[in-house]
Amino acid sequence: MRFFVLVLLSLLLTACATSPGTGVRKDFSDRPVETIAVVPFYARGTFGIDPTEFAELRELYEAITVAALRDEGFEVIAPRSTRQYLENADLWEQFVDGIHLTAPLTTYFEPDPERPAIEIATLRQLAASDDFPFDVLLFGQIVYHSEGSCRIQADHYNSYAKVRFAERVPRVGARPCVSSHFQAKLVDVATGHTMWFNRMFVETHTRQIDDHLRRENIALTIRGTVAERDGLRALAPRRPAAPQTADRADQPD
Repeated sequence: MRFFVLVLLSLLLTACATSPGTGVRKDFSDRPVETIAVVPFYARGTFGIDPTEFAELRELYEAITVAALRDEGFEVIAPRSTRQYLENADLWEQFVDGIHLTAPLTTYFEPDPERPAIEIATLRQLAASDDFPFDVLLFGQIVYHSEGSCRIQADHYNSYAKVRFAERVPRVGARPCVSSHFQAKLVDVATGHTMWFNRMFVETHTRQIDDHLRRENIALTIRGTVAERDGLRALAPRRPAAPQTADRADQPD
């Protein structure tokens, strides 16, 4: 068990060291986005969670992300609808064959001056089709999710982790905890390149894990990714200001 923990920490530290910068990419900073189509999220395993339960957990991550994006002012196409659109246009198989994500999300949709990667070439090809309905896609990776016991705080080995302690929870020794680690990229379909990237890791130490705590921890992770520092607000639609109504005292008799 100790060996497994050390390997996991090593992988997390390596991922931190090689991750691209967060926030909106310079080439897309002046391009407001109206509609975001969310692609079904992926993970590199189920982290010891039963596959059926993990499928439900992934749907929870997706639903909370869709709600957070809508709160930021975007029109959002949820993952099931994104897939349904592509299936109806007979493009889903081409999409998943060319964009089969198995490595960390940080490695995908990055410019290569010599040769575009297959996922970039696939998006460019799809963009040229009159049947492809999306301009912007959001890809999300559940990097890690755990509900168990913690001895080491996530912020001891991860520079962007946020650790919370419920009331009267001891700071030493093993205690129940929920860990949610997520990252996302907004991708321009025409170029296949990343418009925005961000990530968040939230860990809550508690006395008892329940459904409410699980949802709260995931929600904090998602909002920290899409809505807080380096979030997507800079690309949100610039709505015209609502006309101001004169006060009754200023209205003509």
